[in-house]
Amino acid sequence: MTDLAPDDPKARDALIAAADLVGRSGGKSFQIGYLHDDVPSEEAAWYAHAQYRGVRITAENHRSPEAAAEALAVQLLTGAKCVHCGRLVALSTAGAVAHDGTLIDGTPWTVEQARAAGQCLWKRDGARWDRVCGDEPRPPLSMNRAQRRARQNGRRRG
Repeated sequence: MTDLAPDDPKARDALIAAADLVGRSGGKSFQIGYLHDDVPSEEAAWYAHAQYRGVRITAENHRSPEAAAEALAVQLLTGAKCVHCGRLVALSTAGAVAHDGTLIDGTPWTVEQARAAGQCLWKRDGARWDRVCGDEPRPPLSMNRAQRRARQNGRRRG
């Protein structure tokens, strides 16, 4: 089987970026695994799970752990609402996919609301998914939630 800390920096970045995105979006856990033993790694049917308040979101049947992690991140972002600007997340300059649904926090999000909100382009830059349409610098990956909030509150005050 493949080591989950691959020597390939791009593969490692995909794993870290997905885990970071799950945590930043309120996920309680992130898991990577495979379904089939005693087969070549690319035939093991890799999956990635994110757990949110009783709801599990899964990307499954991928050829590598990093492919499963990347697919999970794309699934989480597709149709999502950017918490920074309130726009619909787009994963390419071709535009976003909008559908009626419920956001991770339980808020309804309709196609009409998504269209009216506009679009916010997101891309993976190394080990982090982030919006590229905003002008604010992103907080360092090593900051925890309390540190980011303190930084944001300080920015608002002065």
